[in-house]
Amino acid sequence: MKLRTATDFDPDFVELYDFQITEMNVYKGGPFQQAISGLSNLNNQWYDGNAYQVYAFEYTPGSSGDITWFVGQDATWRLTADALGPNGNVDQRVIPEEPMSMVLNFGMSPGFSPLNLTGIAPLLPATMRFDYIRIYQDPNSESITCDPPGWETTAYIDEHYDVYTNPNVTRWYTSHSLLIGKRFR
Repeated sequence: MKLRTATDFDPDFVELYDFQITEMNVYKGGPFQQAISGLSNLNNQWYDGNAYQVYAFEYTPGSSGDITWFVGQDATWRLTADALGPNGNVDQRVIPEEPMSMVLNFGMSPGFSPLNLTGIAPLLPATMRFDYIRIYQDPNSESITCDPPGWETTAYIDEHYDVYTNPNVTRWYTSHSLLIGKRFR
């Protein structure tokens, strides 16, 4: 077993399809979370409603899963679960199997990646517009629920109601329900 630091990934299990378009992000997360991502150069004409572009990913969960990201019809990069191996105190991570939600935004930060202000500054302030969002599932394993078998979340959230609804609870261990075993509504 090859040990890695908490911020490493194994490049043998990451594919980049066009090095002129996409590169691996050097940002690997912080002390409370890990991150792995690719950075793709985009056409400036796609900003501020001048044109629309399709962005997509194909996602297979589990220990042998993978994720492939696309811009238009072109795959930009692919990650397999093997890239997220054990690192001494954390076991092998898998491509998540539990229910998730999508966040779509125009977030930019120099802490995440260098900003090409020369190219994008003339376009700012800009607006990110979404024409539509389409989600497909394998027809043999469709699931539209917050409680798929093995990942029931509704009861868990209900049992920890204050953690999910009280903005003043900023740390898990300060949750009143966890300290005294009761929910507050």
